[in-house]
Amino acid sequence: MVPHPGKAPRTDTLKYVNCPEPVKVTENMEGLPGKIGREPVEAIEDRWRIDDEWWRGQAVSRTYFAVILAGGRRTVVYKDLKENCWYHQQY
Repeated sequence: MVPHPGKAPRTDTLKYVNCPEPVKVTENMEGLPGKIGREPVEAIEDRWRIDDEWWRGQAVSRTYFAVILAGGRRTVVYKDLKENCWYHQQY
């Protein structure tokens, strides 16, 4: 168990964790990720789409890709279909 720090939490010191970061993705002819930054995509392991919050003012529409890069590293990127921009997010 972690001891109480003795201070009240301050909302101005909160930080977001795992925020999406913009990333340069070069799409291939099918619109799939071909390169992430300068690294070629070796394989796409998984692909899924999320359409959520459509009943509110800020709908989310994204296509996620779990990819293996040429060096063997696995990463996840997604394309924001509303903004037509690519993002990287660690999970």
